[in-house]
Amino acid sequence: MLVSEIHQPKDLAETLEIMARHPGALLYAGGTDILREQGGRGLDLPPVVVCLHAVPELRRAGLTERFLEIGASVTLAEALELGESALPSLLAQALKGVGSPAIRNLATLGGNLACRERFMDAWPALACLDALVELRDQGGAAWMNVNRLAGPGGEPAFPVGALLTRIRVPLERWDALALRKVGNRDYPGPDTAVFALAARADKGLLSEFRLAFAGERSLRLREIEARIIGRSLPLSDRERSYFGAEYREAGSALPEPLALQFGALVEGALDMLSR
Repeated sequence: MLVSEIHQPKDLAETLEIMARHPGALLYAGGTDILREQGGRGLDLPPVVVCLHAVPELRRAGLTERFLEIGASVTLAEALELGESALPSLLAQALKGVGSPAIRNLATLGGNLACRERFMDAWPALACLDALVELRDQGGAAWMNVNRLAGPGGEPAFPVGALLTRIRVPLERWDALALRKVGNRDYPGPDTAVFALAARADKGLLSEFRLAFAGERSLRLREIEARIIGRSLPLSDRERSYFGAEYREAGSALPEPLALQFGALVEGALDMLSR
């Protein structure tokens, strides 16, 4: 077994410097996604590992009137401790559905978003909330909508060589929220995904409608959302049938068990808007 070179930077500047020297380094925070892939008695890690737990800039959380900002190394349990007055309920539901309390004490919000093999539980909720992520490298910092972490085919597309430092979640009023995890709740797999919905009405019109579904692939169909927004509530049976058929057609590309569950969840969401 090869011995890994372990770095423990004390601040963000040192972290970025180490990343520049070692482009292929493994960024290690909570380590839950990394450790679940380990099957042997010892850890099999890359040659260079950068531990992020001591970087203070990644451990902060702050609240303004307009948004909640959470450092990437804040654990899911710590995020939940912010409470109902700070943490949007859709995100809170998603974080509560991640594993056991022991896992939530280790897993970080940044790690949940930075997985390159699949979308983890927080992404659909944050996609519906149009959250932003701050990505850094030696060239500087840039804010990106979390939806852009999905590629054109719905595949995970976290940028190579980037460090996720902060997540910024807008604080908005929502009239309807829904989150449902399908498949194995405790271990992500090919038949596991999360469905999220956020909707708002103003003066009898649907002013916002956002729906996301993600596992190994993601669905966020803005073109359908744009056609639903502005409709009078409740939706008519014809509208519900029409939009339901559009979503089912888009979801037909998913593996069969997920496609069926996605269609049923969309039907339930549209039914809620038809009452």
